Amino acid sequence: MSHPGATIAVMGITSLDFGSAARALGRAARLRGLVVPVFASPPSRGDLDRSIRRRNGSPIVSVRLKGRPRGAVLADMIEGIIVANYLGGSRADLARSALWLAVDGDAAQLPPPGDDPALPDAGAPAQETAAAA
Repeated sequence: MSHPGATIAVMGITSLDFGSAARALGRAARLRGLVVPVFASPPSRGDLDRSIRRRNGSPIVSVRLKGRPRGAVLADMIEGIIVANYLGGSRADLARSALWLAVDGDAAQLPPPGDDPALPDAGAPAQETAAAA
């Protein structure tokens, strides 16, 4: 409920929400054969909202939670996965869409990787239409 003359603070993300998002993003990334980074908070450098580093070949994505809107934190987590997997172009766009659905949509509606009806299956025979008869 709002109060006249009062300002409404932007709701941030709690550490519990951060953990839940990390698990959901991890599941979605693994389903697509992507490397799942370790998520941590906050970054070691105080002037950064997100940092990505590799330790023994494993990516670590650190994201600042305090004072930031939920969407900004989730965007940093998703971009962390994109960067950790060296994705670019259309592969990055497809991965971003799937990852956003995992945290902000109904991920159960996503087709399994390689089973996307929007993409042609190179190994499937062409289907004939009833009009061709």
